[in-house]
Amino acid sequence: MEFNIGDVARMASVSKATVSAVINNRPGVAPQTRENVLRVIKKLNYRPNQVARSLSVRATKSIGLVIKEIDNPHFARVIKGVFSASSRHGYTVILGSSEHSPEKENMSVETLTNQRVDGLIVSPLQASHSDFGYLAQLIARNYPLVTLGEVKNYATNVVDINNEAAAHEAVSYLISRGHQKIAYLSGPAFSAHRLRGYQLALIDHSLPIETKFILDAGPYFENGYTKGKQLFTSSYIPSAVFCYNDLVAIGLVHALQELGFKVPDDVAVIGFDDIDFCQFARIPLTTIHVPAYEIGEKAADLLMRQITNRGNGMVEKNLLDAYLVKRESA
Repeated sequence: MEFNIGDVARMASVSKATVSAVINNRPGVAPQTRENVLRVIKKLNYRPNQVARSLSVRATKSIGLVIKEIDNPHFARVIKGVFSASSRHGYTVILGSSEHSPEKENMSVETLTNQRVDGLIVSPLQASHSDFGYLAQLIARNYPLVTLGEVKNYATNVVDINNEAAAHEAVSYLISRGHQKIAYLSGPAFSAHRLRGYQLALIDHSLPIETKFILDAGPYFENGYTKGKQLFTSSYIPSAVFCYNDLVAIGLVHALQELGFKVPDDVAVIGFDDIDFCQFARIPLTTIHVPAYEIGEKAADLLMRQITNRGNGMVEKNLLDAYLVKRESA
């Protein structure tokens, strides 16, 4: 049987307000009364509802996390980092996912704030049709908020990597291996920084940017597979491909193998993220290592500082190190 605050009050012969004061450790309750209430709480194994407590203390000891893809191993590590750090601070995490839909992103944020979470971590979509009205509202309210990636013109606390520099490193490595015809399988619109890094690497090495080698793919295996089939059945093919993420790269490798190309002898492939599967794949994948767990952990710690010091107006931008991991695919 589950007991409520009224049951505790009746058994302790006090008001519900007194029970609430004891639960929230407020002054004004006689020591003997406090001990009696605590004894009854223990006897009934009563667990205060956090949402109900928030009505008086304005804190639910929970935060919200909104990611882009619930089934992406990269975000699984981000989630693990957020959960781990939040647990150390005594907080629970309520998870939402936009699944690349700006409408779902807005809905997730609205749902979580309506549940009175004490702060939010959001991995925002940055498509051309994204609506960041919710960000403006949260900033205006001085709501504790961390974004995983910087949103132009919005002063949020940020945890991320330097995507442009990491992409530049990957493409420069391919060029150093003698490749001059390098394609890019891009992700959704929010991958613009990685596209820019790809382009700058070509420019820095006096190589042309060929639009036919830049294909809009997406974030999943099937996107890499489909675009790989399209690219490598055309009349003009590259000798290397840089991919938006590891899932796209693995899908591409499958397409290349079906078409009879050898990786890396015929085509070199580089991914991005360094998900756990990469090193155990049939052809271990060269990729950019992204410290996903540390990103989640850092974001949660930063959010906790905001919750504790709400109103100090400080905005932080934290860029963690990403680096190339060289394996057999390139």
